[in-house]
Amino acid sequence: MPILLRVLLLVFSVLSMIFVVRRIRKSQVQLYDTTFWLFLAVMFVILSIFPELAIGLSELIGVQSPVNFVYLVIIFFLLAHCFMLSLRFSRLEAQFKRFVGEDALKRMDTEDNEEKTDEYTTGY
Repeated sequence: MPILLRVLLLVFSVLSMIFVVRRIRKSQVQLYDTTFWLFLAVMFVILSIFPELAIGLSELIGVQSPVNFVYLVIIFFLLAHCFMLSLRFSRLEAQFKRFVGEDALKRMDTEDNEEKTDEYTTGY
C-alpha cells in the first residue's frame, strides 16, 4: 500500500473519529450511528498502521492490490449501513402510520363526544 494512501487513510480516519466524538458530546447523533462510524474509523486506522493486514487479506480473497481491498471494504460497509438504515426507516414509517391512525381515531372519538354533549345541552 503506497505511503501516501496510508497517511491519507490515517489522517482522515482520525479526523472522522474526532468529528463523531464531537457530535456525541453535543448529543447530535444517536449511539447506534456513532458506533458504526467509530468502528469504521478504527478499522481504517488499523489498516493504515498495519498495511500488512490489508496485503494479506487482499491476497487471501484474491483482490489484485491492497488499495482495491480497502475500497472494497469501504463499499461493503457503506452498503451494509445503508441497508440497516433502510430497515430502520421502514420500521419508523410503519410506527408513524400507526400513530397517525391512532391519533385520527382519538380525534374522531373526541369529536363524537363533543357532538353528543352539544345534543344533550341544546336538545337538538
